[in-house]
Amino acid sequence: MISDGYAEWYANRLWNLLPAIYRTMDSGPTPGAHGPLQELCNRIGAQAAVVRRSIDRMGENQSIETCDDWVIPYIGDLVATRLVSCLDAAAQRIDVAKTIYYRRRAGTVGVLEELAADIASRDARVVEFFRRLGRTRHQFDPPLSYQIEDQLSGPVGFTDNTLEIMEGLFGAYSNTPAGGFADLRNAYAASNTGSTFDEYAYTADLRAGGQTLGHFNIHNLGVFIWWEQAFPITAATPVGNIEGTCFTFDPTGREIPLFAYSQRIGEAASWGEHWVAPDEWMLSVPIRESLWKELLPQSPADSNELYSALFSAQSLSVGLMAGGSGAPIPLSQLSIHPEQGLFSFTSEVPSAAASLAVCYNFGLISEIGAGGYDNEILSELQLPARTVNVSGGNSAVPSLNTVLGAVAQDVVIQINDSLTYSGPTTSLNVPNGTTVAICTESKQRPVFRWTGANATWTITGNASSSVSPTVLILEGILLQGANIILQGSFDSVYLRMMTLDPGTSGPEPLTAAAIYATAIDGLSLAPSSLLIEKSVTNLYLERCITGPIRTANGGVIQQMTATDSIIQSIPTHLVPTTGNLSNPTIFDYVSLATSLKYESNALAKTAVTGSAALSDSLSQYQAGTMPSTSLQNEIVAAIWQFTPAAAESAWPLALADLALGFSEGTVSLSRCTVLGPTYTHRLAASESILDNLATVEDAQTGCVRFSAYAAGSNLHQPYRSVQVPADAPLFESRSFGQPDYVQLRSDADAWIFAPGAGSNACNCGDDSAVSAAGTILEGAQNGSEMGVYCLEDIPLKRRGLAMKYDEYSPIGQLPVWIDAD
Repeated sequence: MISDGYAEWYANRLWNLLPAIYRTMDSGPTPGAHGPLQELCNRIGAQAAVVRRSIDRMGENQSIETCDDWVIPYIGDLVATRLVSCLDAAAQRIDVAKTIYYRRRAGTVGVLEELAADIASRDARVVEFFRRLGRTRHQFDPPLSYQIEDQLSGPVGFTDNTLEIMEGLFGAYSNTPAGGFADLRNAYAASNTGSTFDEYAYTADLRAGGQTLGHFNIHNLGVFIWWEQAFPITAATPVGNIEGTCFTFDPTGREIPLFAYSQRIGEAASWGEHWVAPDEWMLSVPIRESLWKELLPQSPADSNELYSALFSAQSLSVGLMAGGSGAPIPLSQLSIHPEQGLFSFTSEVPSAAASLAVCYNFGLISEIGAGGYDNEILSELQLPARTVNVSGGNSAVPSLNTVLGAVAQDVVIQINDSLTYSGPTTSLNVPNGTTVAICTESKQRPVFRWTGANATWTITGNASSSVSPTVLILEGILLQGANIILQGSFDSVYLRMMTLDPGTSGPEPLTAAAIYATAIDGLSLAPSSLLIEKSVTNLYLERCITGPIRTANGGVIQQMTATDSIIQSIPTHLVPTTGNLSNPTIFDYVSLATSLKYESNALAKTAVTGSAALSDSLSQYQAGTMPSTSLQNEIVAAIWQFTPAAAESAWPLALADLALGFSEGTVSLSRCTVLGPTYTHRLAASESILDNLATVEDAQTGCVRFSAYAAGSNLHQPYRSVQVPADAPLFESRSFGQPDYVQLRSDADAWIFAPGAGSNACNCGDDSAVSAAGTILEGAQNGSEMGVYCLEDIPLKRRGLAMKYDEYSPIGQLPVWIDAD
């Protein structure tokens, strides 16, 4: 923290009060150094400054709005607030400030939903299940058909059931009377059966309340909560099929479910006296086809709560871009399928289809990867003052290639929109001693998309002995269709809120012809890898989603540090256990040639012994350098005799699909989820999930703590960690783009091996402590879940909400917690 100089000023004031003769006689051990008397004054002055600052702050510390953070628990005690420990200071301040507000409304459904928004920052809908019990109505029940007496004209009837619907006497969509027989004629109402928006009556269910059972009982209070969030994307470029008749909202060409934008979280007008039970379209939920059809306008002049007439990301929009702004196309001209994220035109496709743009919301649990998030969530990083702005997609002036080719000094290349840009064909050179950043404007997500086969984007660092470091920063961009190759030397490389498309596998069983799925325009959804071909001193990942990260052709790193990130490797080739290694995919010829030269394993000895020409060539080969083309051909011919599975086991860095592949350096993971095998020199992991075999060359260094790792991994110091089978079904989905991507399943803990499996002998806890956690869902150090969504503190927020509901729920009502997504 930067000092404001107050303590130094106070110490100097105290020092100047001493007689000059004593100040003159006081001297330090070296010229200009403080003597013992001045040092004593400095220490007294620093403490006096603390006391004076506290006195000066006494007035502000009387109010929860202006008090220091350390005062919040004390004011909370004065009003008997039970603070939720997982909240940050700002959220705890709100909790204390609204205590009286909550108590005035205790026992109401509205305040319970508001608590979920304040404590968990999530949408929730509370249902009193006794209202959904089928029963015989008695004389104290309000009549199902109102007539109000008007003194002048007599009884007035409400023929459209508006008042009855507002009071819950009729279903809003099915018109089913409370406690009566279900009217199934409305498709949307029928599709809501069993959900929070159910309008039908049920017989009593006396089982204990849970996720799917024991809901309908007199004393049960259903709390439906959505943990997935909706994140808006404004003015993105859709992708059309080959015929140009159908388009995806997602700029990668994937079919993804579209989400409704939450109209309640953080909206003061939604709570208090203005609270009403929310409709489905008001919450951050996937837009179902049945909901979309129910809300379709009956005439072109009617509006749709989910389709914006203002080209806004707060709901869906399809429009034409011109001059940086979009004009929405009327919904009557479109056919939209929100569950697949597709749209088409009901008449002729506009002639200006090249300038089409879309606004929509995608779903994810947290702000991970490139998603148009607020840049304020990132850690502070000093950026160059000089900025070059780029906007307009492929029509940008100057073009992205022109800007990249002109880099010669410290610069920030800022992309100011969320349009798609053709993948750069110009290599980027980072001069020695400079910092080059390619960033986005806050809340924007541009896409760099390569459509050619085997595309690459080369970035070259020119670091040498210099006072200033050579730094590359990539922030907020989605890269698809190319491998990113780092050549030359870098002091530091930062990837912040980046997405290097991890790819999508084809349908099972995989075949050589369909190893990858395809986008709507036929582009192969192959992974985008980060390949390091020379030297990177420090590689940093923060809130990223990436494909494989590995060294190639002799590249090295000294330190890789990843926080709150997903690193995924999908199959790029088939690995049969029989047959010969024909046409192998070789990721790193250098490590393979070095292994053969020194005969580092049994297969290497066999390969060299069986080929005199290879043996002669390897005797002249300098280890660590790129082998010549002739030597590469000899290597391929020599290893042809082995099965693909045996060869990959012997030379994983060269042949295997790895999520992380480094022969040197240290990898540090914190709150990360790694999908796929890893091969590293040294590894340290905290609160992470390694879902496949992790091989470490130096297994005597590093510590794996509060993490889940695959059985068979050779790791050092797995403290309070758990073992799971390799590729265990821990996640709802492994498909990038889906809202439940790497979201832990509710039964993830069932895949943990029995306690006692995988002893550690690490001297940081006995063997029983290693398996004592026994949980992935709550196994992080603070009691949150392991993996990339650890920072969301979902288990802690559950407990905090349960504590608050104990205080503010209606008397005698028992909350039944139901994850609606």
